[in-house]
Amino acid sequence: MSGTARPGDPDRETVNRETADPDPAPAEPEGGESACWLDRVCADCGAIQDTACFARCARCGAPRE
Repeated sequence: MSGTARPGDPDRETVNRETADPDPAPAEPEGGESACWLDRVCADCGAIQDTACFARCARCGAPRE
């Protein structure tokens, strides 16, 4: 015997269970920005405006509601 544990050996399985992290860190959440951009959306065409206080849509020219 070479002293190296092989897959399926009882000694190897014990070591893996003992060294395994019981509570792995949660994965980072996926997604975009958490900020709400609703106040920048044109109600007519859905374009996102550069500022929240726009008077007319830069894309379609619709007045802000």
